[in-house]
Amino acid sequence: MLFKTLSTILFFLLMFSQVSYGAGTFKIGCPAPMTGPGANFGEKFKKAYTMAADEINAKGGVNGTKLELVFEDTQAKPALAVSSAKKLISSDNVVALLGGWSSGVAFAVAPVALDNKTPYLLEHPALDDITRKNNDYVFRLQPTTGMYSAALEDFILKVVYPKAKKKQLTVAYVYVDNAFGQGVAKYGILPFFQKNKDKFNLVVSEAYSENAMDYKPLLLKIKNAAPDIIILTSYLTDGILISKQIKEVGLTARFVSGTGAGHSMQDVYEKSGKATEKVFTSGPWHGEIKDPNWKKWRAAWEKKYKYLPGEHEVEGYVAVQVLAEALKGVKPGDSITKQREQLKASLKALNMKTIFGTVKFDNFDGYTNQNKAQKMTALAQWINGKLLQVWPKEAAEREPIY
Repeated sequence: MLFKTLSTILFFLLMFSQVSYGAGTFKIGCPAPMTGPGANFGEKFKKAYTMAADEINAKGGVNGTKLELVFEDTQAKPALAVSSAKKLISSDNVVALLGGWSSGVAFAVAPVALDNKTPYLLEHPALDDITRKNNDYVFRLQPTTGMYSAALEDFILKVVYPKAKKKQLTVAYVYVDNAFGQGVAKYGILPFFQKNKDKFNLVVSEAYSENAMDYKPLLLKIKNAAPDIIILTSYLTDGILISKQIKEVGLTARFVSGTGAGHSMQDVYEKSGKATEKVFTSGPWHGEIKDPNWKKWRAAWEKKYKYLPGEHEVEGYVAVQVLAEALKGVKPGDSITKQREQLKASLKALNMKTIFGTVKFDNFDGYTNQNKAQKMTALAQWINGKLLQVWPKEAAEREPIY
C-alpha cells in the first residue's frame, strides 16, 4: 500500500514537472506564416527548423534534453502574430521564440517578448528599427535591411559603373511599401545613391503597393526614363507580377537587381516564366560556402528536399543551432522564468562559428544584440534556374554573367 501511494505521488510529481517545464524538453516557439501569402516562406523555415532540431535530438538533444518545436500560424499578420506569441509564452511555456519571417510581424512581436521577458531570436526579419529599440530580449543573427544591399552597392561601384564608361549612370529604384521595403530604402539604397550622387542620378524613386493588380503604369514610367540601372525591393507575389510585366513592356537596362525577399525565392523564377533569368539579387548570403560543413549540409538539404537552399534555409537551420548552443547554459529543472533569463545571458555571451558565419550578438551604432554580419551579405544571380552567389569574389559560387 505504501509503495502504491509513493508511486502515485511520484507519478503526479512527474506529471506536474512535465506540464510546467515542457515535458522534459526545451520548447521553442515558432510563429510562422503557414497559410496566406507568406506560406512559401513559412514552409521554408519549418523545414529548416525541423532539420536542425531532428539532427540535434538524434544526438541526444542539449545535454540530454530534447528540443520541441511548437508552431503557430501567423498568416504573416502582425495582430495574429502577437496573439500567437502570447499563447506560445503563457500557455505553451516556450523558453524562446523564433523570428516569424517578416519584419512587420517581428516588429509587433518584439514588445511581447520584452513584456514577458522571453528571448526572441530573429533569423530573417531584417527591419533595422527592431534592434534599435534597446530591447534586451531580442537577438538578431542576420543582416538588417540597411545591410542587405552592401554587396550590391559594392558590385555597382566596382563592376557596373566602371564598365559603363559614363560619368554618371541613371537609376530607377522602386520598393514595396511595407516595413521591409521602407527599411531597405531608408537604411540602404537611398543613402548609398545620395552618397554617390556624382556617379548616379536617381531618375525614379518610388514606393508601390504590395497588393496592386497591375504594375505596368509604374514600369512604363521607368521605361520612359531609360535608366542604366533598375533596382527592385519586392516580396513574392508582387515580385512575380513585376518580373512578368517587365518582360511584357520590354523594359531593359544595363543592370537589374532585386534586394532579397521575393527575388530570392524559386517561385519568382518559375512563376514569372523564367523572366528573372540573369537578374541579380542581394541580401543575406547563403552561408560559408567554402566550409566543408556547409557543403555537407547543402548536399543533405538537396537530397532531402530536392532543391538548393538559399538564405532563408541556412538562416532557419542556424537559428535552431544557435538556440541549442545557448541552451547549454540553461538548467532543465528550473522554472521557465529562470530558464528564459539563463538563456538570455547565454545568448549575450555567445560567440559561435556556424555555416552561416560567426554569430556574436553585440551592441553598436544604436543596435542592441545585433550580429554585425560584416561578411554575411552577397549578390546572387539567377542562372539557368539556380540562384548562385556571384559577389564578393571570396563568397562566389561562380563568376557573374554581366
